[in-house]
Amino acid sequence: MALLTLLLALLIERTSELGEKWQIYYWIELLHKKVASFLEQTSASFFIVMAFLPALLTYLSLSIVKGVLFGLLSVILWVCFILLCISCVRYRALYKKYLLSICHKDPQASYHIAEKLLDVDSLKVNDEPMLATRVGRQLTWINYRFYCAIVLMVIIGGPVAAVFYATLRTLDIMMFRQDVLPINAIRKTLFIIDWLPVRIVGFAYVLVGNFAHAVPVWISLCSNLKLATYDVVSKVAMAAEQMSEPTEQDEVCISLTCRLVQLAKRTLGLLVALVSLLTIFGILM
Repeated sequence: MALLTLLLALLIERTSELGEKWQIYYWIELLHKKVASFLEQTSASFFIVMAFLPALLTYLSLSIVKGVLFGLLSVILWVCFILLCISCVRYRALYKKYLLSICHKDPQASYHIAEKLLDVDSLKVNDEPMLATRVGRQLTWINYRFYCAIVLMVIIGGPVAAVFYATLRTLDIMMFRQDVLPINAIRKTLFIIDWLPVRIVGFAYVLVGNFAHAVPVWISLCSNLKLATYDVVSKVAMAAEQMSEPTEQDEVCISLTCRLVQLAKRTLGLLVALVSLLTIFGILM
């Protein structure tokens, strides 16, 4: 079930023009408006409702249709929930615009689009010479949050775990954009959930990249138990492609970004292959 639904969801997401209603961000934003109308946003009850209600609804939906039409409805719901979690239309559109701006040699537009791509930290003005690498690092982070982490969550707990993670991820992005008041519990929970998966994905980067160069970096980062998950993913990716931070004399270059994007795609392919092996050996159903 997990392998079939993952493959179907990835195929649909890559080949279809999905609207905003196929992004979990849209539904979490609606839920936030409803819940904020009767609960204080800084209260524990607000965090509990926002974090757990989507996963609870997912569990109830799957329970209701279990066994209906020989399990066909369950498969459809699995695909739909995974699609909601992995769909990142906004980032894909911004990435295409970024590449076009570089091709047209428009650094101002490139910088403006790069700022929109970030959902972890602000892009500083003096970062322009390092723009390509910074965007590449951010895209590896997006690949982790929207694809690799979701694949691992499906392995761990099916669509329920995937929706729970995607909900926290969405709230974290909303907090960065200041659409939601800061809730420390969300970021702490995400850090705990991400701690092991991000290191697994980091090792996958090591395997699909330059092993000899990346493995010492991966080991050193893993030993730092409090290191931010973004740094683990992005720094291992940089090491796997043997990329160093550009100097102020370097120009913006598409190849730097594209190399990291290709590395991220290979990593996702490796994780899907892992799901296939787990399914073949009967470990994953």
